Amino acid sequence: MLVFADVLPRAPVAPIVTLLEPVFEALLEGPLRATSAGYLPRTLCVAIEDRVFERHGVLHLDGVRPVVTSEARFSSLHLARSLAEYAGLLRRRSGAFNLTRKGRALYQHHGMAALYPTLLHAHATRLEWSSLDGWPRLGVLQASFAFSLLLLARFGRSERPAAFYAERWLRAFPGADDAFAGSGDGSEEAALAAFTACYETRVIERFMALFGLAEVTRRRGAGVRPEASVRASALFADVLAVRHGA
Repeated sequence: MLVFADVLPRAPVAPIVTLLEPVFEALLEGPLRATSAGYLPRTLCVAIEDRVFERHGVLHLDGVRPVVTSEARFSSLHLARSLAEYAGLLRRRSGAFNLTRKGRALYQHHGMAALYPTLLHAHATRLEWSSLDGWPRLGVLQASFAFSLLLLARFGRSERPAAFYAERWLRAFPGADDAFAGSGDGSEEAALAAFTACYETRVIERFMALFGLAEVTRRRGAGVRPEASVRASALFADVLAVRHGA
């Protein structure tokens, strides 16, 4: 069984924190006027991307740094901002972003150490993962997020290929890759490859790595997509613990 911390014992270091902390700091000073499209101000987005790249490098498994001209062109920030709204920490009203009473109280008392668990819970249970890409919905992938974290707890002491976790997950949920039948050339291998790419993106990139639970190392392979290796981060133990039954 996984037990999650309500408040982390120290300020977390993770991309989700680097993405959102400047937003919360700005909102403590007052509302932020949204763009005509309803996004965060462009200058703030550019500053955040520079900060993210300096601290974490490229967040995407494709290894490509985005050219940020707006929040819409910075998918990681758009995801993070959406999570903050799902979690009830900020809202957009009358053309401006504001902290909610809950968001202001948590941030002022405990900073990102308190906001992090709230954001993690919103990502796992309120965000629809499949809405961010064009792969099949495969709801079981999100519903079993705790199992993926258990895999990381069990195997994450050593660096392993990202595909290793996709394969281990598929052993527990056989046939899930059937949802990807017809991908590529229509072969079973193509379906498996599509599922693996989906797992790596949804579970490892947008969940584990975004929240700093996993450290991801990319190595340029023969294909277009760099080969990613994964290990559990030091933050993992601050966020959750595995409790074994008696």
